[in-house]
Amino acid sequence: MTPGYVYGAIPDDVFGAKTDRPPPRGPEAPALTWNKRFEYLLNNPDLYTAAALLPGPSEVGRPAHYPPVVYLIFLCSISLFRSARSTASHLQDPVWWDQVRLAIRTHMGEEAADNLKPIGPSRANWNYYFHQRLKPVWEHVRDVSRDLWIQQALDHGMMQEPATRVSRIHPERHHVVHGDATVAEPPSSHTEHETVDEKTGEIRSHRVDPDAGLTTEGGDKVVYGNKLLSIAVRLANTPHSRVILALESIRHKSEEEDPERGAEGHAFVKMIKHLLKHAPGLRAVTYDKALRGVHRAPLIAEGLLVFTPQYARLPPQSLERYQDGPCTHDLYVAEARVCERRITVDGQTHYTPLPVEELEYRKGERTRFYHRITIPCSTKQHKVRIRVDETEDDRQVDPTTRKKRFNRTEHLRQVPPDTPAGRRLKGFRQDSESAHSRFDQSYPLERVPAYGAKAALLIYIGYAWLNNSITRARNGLTLGA
Repeated sequence: MTPGYVYGAIPDDVFGAKTDRPPPRGPEAPALTWNKRFEYLLNNPDLYTAAALLPGPSEVGRPAHYPPVVYLIFLCSISLFRSARSTASHLQDPVWWDQVRLAIRTHMGEEAADNLKPIGPSRANWNYYFHQRLKPVWEHVRDVSRDLWIQQALDHGMMQEPATRVSRIHPERHHVVHGDATVAEPPSSHTEHETVDEKTGEIRSHRVDPDAGLTTEGGDKVVYGNKLLSIAVRLANTPHSRVILALESIRHKSEEEDPERGAEGHAFVKMIKHLLKHAPGLRAVTYDKALRGVHRAPLIAEGLLVFTPQYARLPPQSLERYQDGPCTHDLYVAEARVCERRITVDGQTHYTPLPVEELEYRKGERTRFYHRITIPCSTKQHKVRIRVDETEDDRQVDPTTRKKRFNRTEHLRQVPPDTPAGRRLKGFRQDSESAHSRFDQSYPLERVPAYGAKAALLIYIGYAWLNNSITRARNGLTLGA
């Protein structure tokens, strides 16, 4: 479908030139054996810090079979051994259980190790603790894990306040957080508890995920499951350096059907605002098209560069009429950047993208961003500064439409997507796709071995602990760091 106007060539400017070469590919990550991954997990000191904050034995009833740390190791190992059944079998094997006992002796002391049973927990032990003890405190597990992961990233030098000035347009890889949502498919795709065979009349019972629903991914792919959101950061050109920072279970049904969880965009904004309290060096975030102008605006106001692809076929918006003496130029926003609109002699509308000399950053109570733009003119070169964050005038409600007068952060971007700088930031976001893909591939048939949104999130938390333990070990953090 044609847009109904002519769009001019993208100029060479502060966002890059047509002759710029794309960044080189990073080194390939070396393969890691199950043994090595399990060793990295067991020797992550943060895991024992988190376990100390998990619910312990009940004061009534039978004594606990195992301490909370064993069940946290079990949770994380599900993503390694692919299911709870397989994890129980491995931990009941002395080859694997002896490693657990040695690690607990190292990190928790002789008494804790000596009190362990000679074999690991059974699947029945795990199921009881998971459903009766872990799921009721899933929010606590999520928050404790999140804060430890953020500190780990800081210890790696990620998101630290830089010693020298950092480009807002070309931030370093470890100053950029990428995020994305994925749909975790449950073990069963059935949506009805009972079905009837049309030929035989046989009634068959099925287990149904109580929270799962249909979600469209990638524009047209319909997926059934529970929607989970993650944010992460990594080092440039460093394999096995991704740190998953936070996870959340988000709404994918209507608000009436799913009132307990927030929608995707608002959940992402909440996660980033919490991260900013701990990460002074965070400079940019990248996401997909699910992040709209209403979500970008509060993050830009916090001083962040917020990059997402542009929605196709957004109509051009009038910005202002610039006048300087006899010169008049009609400025519009088209395809994410400021353009000059001209009407040709044959009545055709033509938008010419204007070159940007600088993305200005001004910090105050509310951070402001500007494009310093050049308007080519036969009389002289005009210089103009255009706000690319939401202004007070933008937030005024038009009494006729009852909408904001100008949804600036929806139409105008700090870094236009169709530029070398924009394509570089878009490439950063692809790491989220990689993380979700690895998560899905950790389980048979790419189905998460848990029913319900809370359980699925806990499984992803276990996967994140395994991932971050590998990152910690491969990138030089010692046991006491």
